[in-house]
Amino acid sequence: MVDPVVDPVARPEAGEVLGGGLANLGQVVRRGDVVERPAPPHAAALHEYLRALRDAGFDGAPEPKELRGGREVLSFVPGGVAVPPYPEWSKTEQSLTSVGRLLRRMHDAAAGVPIPEAQWPSEFVDPGAENGDHQVILCHNDACLENVVFRDGEAAALIDFDFAAPGRPLWDLAFCAWYWVPMVPGAIRQVEGMDGLDPFPRLRLLVDAYGLGDADRRTLLELFAQVTETCRRFVNGRVASGDPVFTEVDARRDPQRWDNIQKWLAEHNEDFLAALGV
Repeated sequence: MVDPVVDPVARPEAGEVLGGGLANLGQVVRRGDVVERPAPPHAAALHEYLRALRDAGFDGAPEPKELRGGREVLSFVPGGVAVPPYPEWSKTEQSLTSVGRLLRRMHDAAAGVPIPEAQWPSEFVDPGAENGDHQVILCHNDACLENVVFRDGEAAALIDFDFAAPGRPLWDLAFCAWYWVPMVPGAIRQVEGMDGLDPFPRLRLLVDAYGLGDADRRTLLELFAQVTETCRRFVNGRVASGDPVFTEVDARRDPQRWDNIQKWLAEHNEDFLAALGV
């Protein structure tokens, strides 16, 4: 497979504007071997964490360079990123399983990295992070197709840690699965460029590649309803604030989208349990 490239818009005087996700659309610029993008309010703590993650042996994330003028400078991560309309290579079992392995490598490294004190984003935060006796790491929380860089057909790096926040590794895996399986009905998969994918074996492939133990598989399945509600609140909040990008995207969607996802998840709970072997 030849690695694709993120769609650049040529602007020689300002570098290349990189296409991709919605939150910072048109604001991410590549200049040679670095990328400049809007700095989140917690950028200093996030940079400290990303450096520590690299020191712990995880090289699958951008290297922070500096903060200046409300923007952050990071190393450019070479490779290919899937953007809509999603290319066929991004939907293969090979791509899916490599994402599971990459996320597990990040989580294993993160387990030994202290979480800096900061006002971490709350948009995608794990609602169960503070309940119970379980490990808490700094989750990526947005490992969607647009935020995974591929090289030689394998997921090599995660980018865009803007929504990273403390949480359970299982929550991060659930968010990842929600995007990559994806955990939505066939009608939504069809209109969102993921038609023809069977979510039941794909969820099993992802969690097997991640190395999720049998005891956590039922809990993982229970999290998808919460992930769906988290995404609903995020999109509704962006629309209510007048964000033009999310307003346009939301206007093209079925108004019953979120309710249909929740209904589908409930109807197929037993099918997913069987697929996961629990």
